[in-house]
Amino acid sequence: MSFSAELKELVRSRTDIVQLISQDRLVVQKGPNFATKCPWHDDGNPSLMIYPDRQSFRCWVCSDVGGDVFSWVMRHENVAFPEAMKILAERAHIELPKLGDKEPDEVRRQSAVYEALKWAQLELHNFFLKSPEAEVARQYVKQRGYNDETINKFSIGYHPNDWEWFIRRAQKQFDLETMYEARILGHKEESSRYYDQPLFVDRVVFPIQDERSRTVAFGGRLIPGRSKDDAAKYINSPESAVFQKSRILYGLPQAREPIREEKTVLVVEGYADCVACHQHGVGNTVATLGTALTETQCTRLKAFAPKIVLVYDSDDAGQRAAARGVGMLLGQSVDLRVLNVPQGKDPDEFLKAHGATQFKEHVANAQEAWEFRLNWEIKNNDVKTLNGREKVLTEMLNLLAKVPKLEGSPREALILGRLSSRLRVTEADVRQQLDRARQAGSAAVSQIRPAPVVVPVVKPQRKIDFYNKPLNKDDKLESEFIEIIFARPQLAERLRTEVGPDDFQNPDLQLLLQVIYDVCELGEEPTFQRVMVQMEDLELKGLAVWVSEQGRQKGIEQKLAEMTDGVPSLFKQNIDTIKWRREERNHQEALAKEALRVDGPDIDPFALLKKATEFHQKRATNRR
Repeated sequence: MSFSAELKELVRSRTDIVQLISQDRLVVQKGPNFATKCPWHDDGNPSLMIYPDRQSFRCWVCSDVGGDVFSWVMRHENVAFPEAMKILAERAHIELPKLGDKEPDEVRRQSAVYEALKWAQLELHNFFLKSPEAEVARQYVKQRGYNDETINKFSIGYHPNDWEWFIRRAQKQFDLETMYEARILGHKEESSRYYDQPLFVDRVVFPIQDERSRTVAFGGRLIPGRSKDDAAKYINSPESAVFQKSRILYGLPQAREPIREEKTVLVVEGYADCVACHQHGVGNTVATLGTALTETQCTRLKAFAPKIVLVYDSDDAGQRAAARGVGMLLGQSVDLRVLNVPQGKDPDEFLKAHGATQFKEHVANAQEAWEFRLNWEIKNNDVKTLNGREKVLTEMLNLLAKVPKLEGSPREALILGRLSSRLRVTEADVRQQLDRARQAGSAAVSQIRPAPVVVPVVKPQRKIDFYNKPLNKDDKLESEFIEIIFARPQLAERLRTEVGPDDFQNPDLQLLLQVIYDVCELGEEPTFQRVMVQMEDLELKGLAVWVSEQGRQKGIEQKLAEMTDGVPSLFKQNIDTIKWRREERNHQEALAKEALRVDGPDIDPFALLKKATEFHQKRATNRR
């Protein structure tokens, strides 16, 4: 699948890289540029720089991470260029040409699944709003206190008590297999019969969307009084190719802007509490889907805000869930807190009784996750006894031993000091027991030897090994040649007549120069943005950003202001050096061929020496 340069440029020009990256990460301004924490390494400080004027980004800690808006989507979403193009075009409301049979079957099937899910969401929402059969659902939602704005914001729907409602309404719009892949339908293999998923039937339905606002699943809530034998109050769609509940956070698209404003994200236990929080003006709230917050979800959230507050009911079940939930998250470099909603209420009940102001005050004073877990262990063990203190210490140290990111960190030292103080044990003894717990854990892991998890990665067309070694003088010369072009693209035609890609020795820079000249061949000026559009390879895009920023950091634009014979002095000097290098290479090759000649008159070594001396004298004279 190929796209024209004009179409790629249109998509690029309609996409602001700062807005694109800030959709998923907390971005801070640094002078004319912006910075964020790099998602591809454990970044304690923002080291990924965003350059609005060039519409590019680069992490200066990672050796090979950089590029443009296409590169960001390719890396962040783990997709190839065509899919990145689609994502950005959709975001910019640009319709791409239909690719027909050229589109891979897998891509077509997944697109159909998303379309079916979007269709189902609209059908359920419209039925909820307009059908007399949905009056019971509207009354229930009204009793929950949801207003029209909230209902539309979360596209709340209703499915009637009909096991073939979707099948009839879809008609020929979607085939049954696609609807089954979307988990809109269930399937009995023994009878080959399709039916509407049980989670929908006679339930209020909450669409579940991913971070790109695509519907990927649904949650169904049983309406009180419409009893069903052993039916669960809440039920989610089965997992599918587009829905893994351990990765999705309900309400994230709606919460993104409030999270940025508050610099805090609240995580509640289900979509009903999440919607209630938004209804009461606490819009920086998301929900897990029947599981504790996972490391994957936590990593996702800390890109939006530096503070995460887990909100749990204050009953025993809520306390246990909170204690379990914080375990493997302690190693995350984020301000992680736990709030047990007071007075035995869930967030919805508390907000109705006391309002958003008091709720936010409790959020602001939420305990640190580590402190919460320690207090929970102390509450459940009698620390007045040696046995009780030993149990608490063992539990906390076993927890710490499972968090490798904490080992040797300042955070670990603070935690150990706190343990020592609260349990009246010397810090040296605490440290020694932690070392033993880690050794025991390592031994257990080595015996189990779990199968490695294989994560699919979009492989670049080529691997550039340019950043992991010191640059020699030839690399610096060739890099500067391209820096000059990016700073003054109008000079490219003149440069092209003097220096060709074959004059470059570094194969990576040679390939980048060829792309630049390809743009010239199209009759266009090879600006940085135009060259980036010409390329689809991640590695080459990253190299272009690196070269461009090298030039800007050393002030290449200012250096080009000094003129000699009507042209920039640096420009002339660079060309002359590369040309002399070419002549020297040709000269060395000619001498080598002459020295190896076996036919003709005998070789005069003094004549060869004379030729070499004359060449270097000529070069020295020209340099002066």
